[in-house]
Amino acid sequence: MAQRSKNALLASIPASEWIEVQSRCESVKLPLGRVLYESRGPFDYVYFPETAIIANVAPLKADKTAETSTTGREGLINVGAIMGDSQSLHRAVVQVSGDSTRISFRDFQELQARLPIFRRKLNAYSRAFLAQVMQSVACNASHTLVQRCARWLLKSHDRVDGDELHLTQQFLAEMLVVSRVAVNAELKKFQQLRMLTYSRGIVTILDRRHLERKSCECYRTIRQEYDRLLPGSFAK
Repeated sequence: MAQRSKNALLASIPASEWIEVQSRCESVKLPLGRVLYESRGPFDYVYFPETAIIANVAPLKADKTAETSTTGREGLINVGAIMGDSQSLHRAVVQVSGDSTRISFRDFQELQARLPIFRRKLNAYSRAFLAQVMQSVACNASHTLVQRCARWLLKSHDRVDGDELHLTQQFLAEMLVVSRVAVNAELKKFQQLRMLTYSRGIVTILDRRHLERKSCECYRTIRQEYDRLLPGSFAK
């Protein structure tokens, strides 16, 4: 039997369809900071992260960006491909380095049209992804930095094995659209409360429940929608 993917979306399709999908797949390594797509740029591949995490960001003026969504092993990049769009709406940047499966856009279209359960899973994912984006917009407009920082750490923790997150304060600051000084202050507070440790670009989550209490309701709202539409998407 063909080896199952570590990507939850691909792993959820039956073996009969997975054999066909796998025949079109290739494995790739995604280094930290790699740009997979540019905003409004074309793309040739659809990525299904396994251990990598991808941030979708909207470019702003003055060389700033704002994160609109995060994708790990629960889904795919770029969700527009499900609707047949070969142009990326946002920039896609590797947030955590790791492994990914990718399929050419042409093969993806052909497989989606021909495999009914694969198509149904993709449609469910697109609804969950839309819920994430809409809730993130509300979160960024309404909640404090400490709440948003906690939510960001939790959603990243959901998408990795173990409790370590490899990230820099600068990258986190860019995702939250704040200064590095502000991010450093929040991480110090979390560390003093023994929710995590931070050293040399590695955040280690120590007390997830406490971190959830610090987060806003947006984390739980988004997580519940993924659990409803795509059960088993996250390990934690």
